[in-house]
Amino acid sequence: MAKVSISEAARLTQTSRPTLYKMINSGELNFTSTVKAGKSVKVIDTSELIRVFGDINGVEAATAFTVNNEQGFTPVNSADLQHLQHQIELLQQENEGLKEAVAARDEHIASVRQAMLLLEHKKETAPSVLPVGKWWQFWK
Repeated sequence: MAKVSISEAARLTQTSRPTLYKMINSGELNFTSTVKAGKSVKVIDTSELIRVFGDINGVEAATAFTVNNEQGFTPVNSADLQHLQHQIELLQQENEGLKEAVAARDEHIASVRQAMLLLEHKKETAPSVLPVGKWWQFWK
């Protein structure tokens, strides 16, 4: 539950702060120390306040909620349930088909890559040798 300051706990329980400090010092009320803005601050869990004081102001009791058991439940073999199960089976089959299509596409891409590598492969040729001579002889 929520943790509140000593002042807030006093307001919720309609007691004074000194009374709460006396209960903390005597061990009747448990607290937690937290650091806030560099200072150690005592905070009390609201469940601890409910344990010691019973109902407190501003907090609804957990027993105030009621459960309605008269909601409509789906019968085990209703037509809607069977329709949903059929749709699930169709979607699973479609999913398997799509997985197979993706695998086939990946295989096709791999084979196309291999073909591209074979087409791009060039034989290494010996570097061309320039005739030895003076550079100006090129122009003759």
